[in-house]
Amino acid sequence: MNASAESMFAIAVETSGSRGSVLVARGLEILASATFKVEQQHGVQLLPTVDALSKQAGIDPAQFDAVYVSGGPGSFTGLRIGITFAKAMAFALECKVVRVPSLDVLAQNALDLPAKPNRVISIFDAKRGNVFGRTFELCDGLYEPIDEPKERSPREYLAQHSPATILGAGVERHRDVIEQSEDITIAGNDYDFGRAEWVLRLGAKMANQNQFISLDQLIPIYIRKPDAEEKWEARQAAGSGDGK
Repeated sequence: MNASAESMFAIAVETSGSRGSVLVARGLEILASATFKVEQQHGVQLLPTVDALSKQAGIDPAQFDAVYVSGGPGSFTGLRIGITFAKAMAFALECKVVRVPSLDVLAQNALDLPAKPNRVISIFDAKRGNVFGRTFELCDGLYEPIDEPKERSPREYLAQHSPATILGAGVERHRDVIEQSEDITIAGNDYDFGRAEWVLRLGAKMANQNQFISLDQLIPIYIRKPDAEEKWEARQAAGSGDGK
């Protein structure tokens, strides 16, 4: 990072799965952090948590330069919580926002494995028997993506990207298929949830590349539309057809 990025005060938040975390940092130095169950939180409820962390770290909230938020794909409810929080903080503090892809955040968990694999696949359950997946390879100390996020059947996706180590919140749901796949190693349950420390690491890198996002563009990364939206559009289309 350049000098300005190294000295930035930042908030990083991860809510893409059932386990959430938030931290305050200067550069890549974590000053204070907290974990929580995502289903027990709302975006605005994270505000007092960050206020407490700021006091613990001795930071005036006005000092924050950026918010790094895990932006999806993932739990629709969890993503809304994180995005709502990021918007509220950025608006109130007039700071910048970086939206970090959640599959990229997940992949970095493999850095904590005793033997770092060369290739990692991170997945979320996409329902309908599918997964949201992305594949990464180790490069200069981070797992860098080698494909675009996509929704596929796990059997088809894994066949195309083995050998690899797999992790993410979708592993348990699709364990039977994964265990039948050749040359696929399951990292383990401890590696299946994104962490704010990796949101910080990737967010700082993106900030250094000026990859900020405006508040009007700050929405979750949905590889496909939420089920509720698809159902609404289907009803609208059916209604239009009836009127012809």
